[in-house]
Formats: sequence, C-alpha cells, structure tokens
Amino acid sequence: MTIKTFIHSESGAITVDWVVLTGALVGLGLAATAVVIQGTEDLSNDTSTQLASVDIGSIHGWANSSAMVNSGWGDLAIFSPRQSASGAESYVAGILASHGGDYQAAYDQLYQQALDMTYADGESIDDFGAFEAMAAANGVSLNTGNNMTYAEMHAIYESSGSL
Repeated sequence: MTIKTFIHSESGAITVDWVVLTGALVGLGLAATAVVIQGTEDLSNDTSTQLASVDIGSIHGWANSSAMVNSGWGDLAIFSPRQSASGAESYVAGILASHGGDYQAAYDQLYQQALDMTYADGESIDDFGAFEAMAAANGVSLNTGNNMTYAEMHAIYESSGSL
C-alpha cells in the first residue's frame, strides 16, 4: 500500500492507525514543549532584566536624547541622535569608495544629500561635515563653487531646523 492510498483510506483499521499516529505526534510535541519551556522562560526573563537595566544614553554618550558630542571634525555638535563621528566618517568613506575615490563626485553627492536633507535630524549635514574634514585632512582641493561650507550649513540648521 502506498502512502497516498494510506492517507486517503477511510477503512476501519487504517483510520485507527492514523488516529494513533496523530495522537502520538501531538503527545511528542507536548513532551518536547514541557522539556524546553522552563529554560526558555528563564532566558526570556534574563534578557528582559538585562535590557531593562541598560541606560542607552550612557552607551552612546548622549545626554537628554540628543547627541551633543563633539564631532571630532570641529567644535560643532553632531545633530542626529542616531549619528556618531565614527559612523559619519565610515559612511562618507563608503560614499568615496562607491565613486572610485573621486572626491569631487562624492562631495557633490553628499552636498546634495545635505541640501535635500536626505537623512533626518541633520544626519545629512553631519555626513557632509565628516567628508569636508576628510578631504581637508587628505589635502584634497574641491571645486565648491558658491556652495555653503559645513560650518555655514550647521549654523543655519541649528537656528532654523532646516536649510
């Protein structure tokens, strides 16, 4: 008898076998649950306790839910509460790499992102500041035209909340 025939058969002995097999599987599932439930509960409680005891602000050096740490590329504070100096520097290095090391192309992209406020909470301005500092540290001259500098963007955003 094939499995397909066995499953579709409704004759007496086969139906009893099917009920017994299903009951055995349900019992096995309940037994497995009983074995692991205490360990799972303990782990869940430990995780909950640990998460409740962590002060997120102390991990990132944030005060009052805003990242007022010195950027490291000037005396200006970072705007975004999700941003860090190293995060911005890593991001702009990735942008530069995506442009094959072409500083001007990376500058143009980051400047436009800052103007468009591509990332909220001033994060695009933070990224632009990190790039401007990186270019200066590497002695790279950029064609900035009449574009605003990071310090000018920072001052405008700080006073009005937009560019």
